[in-house]
Amino acid sequence: MRHFEQVTKAMSYDYDLIIIGAGAAGLSLLLALDATEYTQSVKLIERRSGPQNDKIWSFWNNDSVPEYLKTIITREWQTWEISADDCGYSMSHAYHRYCSIRSESLMKLALERMQTKDHFDIEFDCDVMSVESIDDHALVTTQSGQLTARWVVDTRPLPLKTHHNGLLQCFYGEEIVTDGEVFNPSSVKLMQQLASSELGIEFIYILPFSANHALVEFTCFSKTVLERTALQARLRTRMLEIVGSKTYKIEREECAVLPMYHINENTNNKNQQLIFAGIAGGAMRASTGYSFLACQRWAKQCASELKSKQSLSVSTALSSFTPIGNLYQKMDRLMLTVLRNDMGIGVTIFVQMFKKVKPARFARFMTEQATIFDFICVIWAMPKRAFLRALFSRRKRIARGE
Repeated sequence: MRHFEQVTKAMSYDYDLIIIGAGAAGLSLLLALDATEYTQSVKLIERRSGPQNDKIWSFWNNDSVPEYLKTIITREWQTWEISADDCGYSMSHAYHRYCSIRSESLMKLALERMQTKDHFDIEFDCDVMSVESIDDHALVTTQSGQLTARWVVDTRPLPLKTHHNGLLQCFYGEEIVTDGEVFNPSSVKLMQQLASSELGIEFIYILPFSANHALVEFTCFSKTVLERTALQARLRTRMLEIVGSKTYKIEREECAVLPMYHINENTNNKNQQLIFAGIAGGAMRASTGYSFLACQRWAKQCASELKSKQSLSVSTALSSFTPIGNLYQKMDRLMLTVLRNDMGIGVTIFVQMFKKVKPARFARFMTEQATIFDFICVIWAMPKRAFLRALFSRRKRIARGE
């Protein structure tokens, strides 16, 4: 792909738009711009060397999923389940299937789409050092030079906060192939062996691609960062219970810590040429860690706005659309307050949801598409006393200005 200059040349910009980061948010915006037939120049800058098979994004199917993404879905499951205290609970729905997409597949789709677009440019192995606002444009300084743009979308995740009112989702996983049949490929284990421990709320997450191939992760909702070695040790113990005497080969590993607290850098952002996206832009549900569909909704809206502004001769600020609604944010904060007050109640909360909430309602709630009645049903399934205590304690903190 070669450098392209159109109308932006006359306005002294190197590019109309620069996207920093080739994760879910950055690639989704690039694909959404392509779908709207955006004609101005776009450059995506990524610090890594190219497509990486280092993560899998999962979500429940709904109308937020663009058609072009449906072609790269790795696997779909009609049934998802949890287990706790030797009891299992499952949900199943024909439309709201649980789906997974590999990061490598999303990158390859973007590269494939961009091959014939001279005005779209992707640069790998390039680290962004700073983004500044100068007059009516942004100045992006990279390790290899400086670029100017009409707008910049920064999708890079932020460092974890030392002090917060939420939790941290710490996980270590291995994608394995066993020497015999181990897994039920028709059902996802969202939370297997769900339990509270000295670490926090822990469980095993299993995406079964076949009877002998799966991603198996040890996950813990914790108040502090858990070291990789501690997570690995926990997974090793659980893996022996899962595979039994069968041997297995590890195809890849993944490990991360996700913030389970509210984040939106756009709230206090004074740079009119810059907006934040992805986790930094508020696209992740604090109580769950799911963000992929929120990124799709944001990308569609952002691409539509950029399309409408492409003929303007002056640079105006982009809207900082928050993909997670205010009601969901409030419920997430309340849920996290409950869990921080009593980590042991987490098992009860998740089990009650599976026992009392219908599958379609559960899927809509998890993907920010719930109706008012869905909200009522989810709230009704919760342990009332713990949530009322958390609600009163939150109001007291707000009244004190905390």
